[in-house]
Amino acid sequence: MSDWNDAEEHAERAQRFYRAGQWEQALRELREALDQRPDEGEWLFGLGLTLDALQRYDEAAEAFEKALQHRGEDVPGLLHLGVDLIRAGQPKRAIKTLERVNQLDANAELGYVHRILAYTLLDRHDDAELMFYLARQHAPEPTSSNPSESEPQSASQDDGLPFYDSDLETQSIAYDYLAQSLLSRGEYDRAAWCWHEALQLDPAHPDANRSLAILHQQRGQTERARLHYQRQLRLDPDDADTLLDFADMLFETDRLAEAGEKYRRALECDGTLAIAQQRLGDLALINSHYAAAIDRYERARQLDPDLPGVHLGLATAAHQRGDDERARLWVAEELEREGQNAQQVIDLAGLLIDLEMHHDAVRLLNPLISGADHVLLSNNELYAAALLCRGVARVAMGELADGATDCERSLKLTPDNVTARLKLAEARLQTGDLEDARRWLREGLAESPYHGPMRRLNRKVRLAQFRQFVQRVFRRKA
Repeated sequence: MSDWNDAEEHAERAQRFYRAGQWEQALRELREALDQRPDEGEWLFGLGLTLDALQRYDEAAEAFEKALQHRGEDVPGLLHLGVDLIRAGQPKRAIKTLERVNQLDANAELGYVHRILAYTLLDRHDDAELMFYLARQHAPEPTSSNPSESEPQSASQDDGLPFYDSDLETQSIAYDYLAQSLLSRGEYDRAAWCWHEALQLDPAHPDANRSLAILHQQRGQTERARLHYQRQLRLDPDDADTLLDFADMLFETDRLAEAGEKYRRALECDGTLAIAQQRLGDLALINSHYAAAIDRYERARQLDPDLPGVHLGLATAAHQRGDDERARLWVAEELEREGQNAQQVIDLAGLLIDLEMHHDAVRLLNPLISGADHVLLSNNELYAAALLCRGVARVAMGELADGATDCERSLKLTPDNVTARLKLAEARLQTGDLEDARRWLREGLAESPYHGPMRRLNRKVRLAQFRQFVQRVFRRKA
């Protein structure tokens, strides 16, 4: 009898901890209770809720499955299981579970709503749209035009469902999920309309403003994106993900001081954000604060040793400080890692060239250029930069013809590229084609009359032409 009472006490303490938001303590107490009475369906359900709050979705789904076995199938339990299967990356299993919800209750709107997202994750967009229309068909009539005045759904209150507090809020989630489906198909205007509808239904929707901000940012509408980021942060000032996205947009649009402020604020909200430390390192590097950059990159590396680009940042800062020995060590670390985006690969190749590691630069760039994906090919400047970088390395290695070809290909994509013309002129000078070298230099100096390296090379070519002329004169006299 004492074991029975002891288990009850653990369960009661777990409930108090859960209500206080002390999830780890609640989890410990529930484990103690279930060790003594492992078949208690309600406690298993509480275990699922607690693991869900801790974002341990695989374990939460397992707990909900056990709870359903012991207390029988019901709509709340199946909904929780379906949602956590989606969160755990198992949308196929989630669909089967959520289908069971609507077999038990054809009017259970959430069974359709969550299948919108599950089908979207599987790229089954026609099915996702069908679920949206079924959700709208089975949506109850709202009791108020203001979501805050609507009565909470009794199922949410009675069964601990942390989904939505009103009919309008549930409907706004349906619009959000449909917008995600539309966005993945490139239907940007329809996606934006759905997110605006979600905000009409629920002005405090947790994701719609951020989603609209990202959408406008991708379309180059930075001021509209800024507006939605600000609205999202008014709703939740501690939203670290939104702060990061906002900071990235500010960084990309050269509003560097504001970007730094947002990165620091994101770190205040979540000190484990390695990417925010890395971005602050990038900002310090741009401002030539190399010691500060190294400090930020080191902090990022401690948080995530495999973060793409962090060793590149360390190497770049070390090189700028004149410590090429340490820079080469960091470069070697970066080369051992994977996951860099195209820009990071190009930056790394550029640093290798600065460190006179030309063969390594070419080896790094070859797979990027020969296997160029649609992202690289659709960005002329990025692809041109990769070609130019390889061309520069090849010219430095003495592979003059191949290097010149890369530079010419780069010029076709970005005709105003002065560096490409400079490297073509260098290659032509080394092969003795002085007239062609002069042609590239004339074009380059027309674009950038005060370009120092171009003017120095121009003097060198003119001197070579003068020597060539003198040699011809002496040959004729002889």
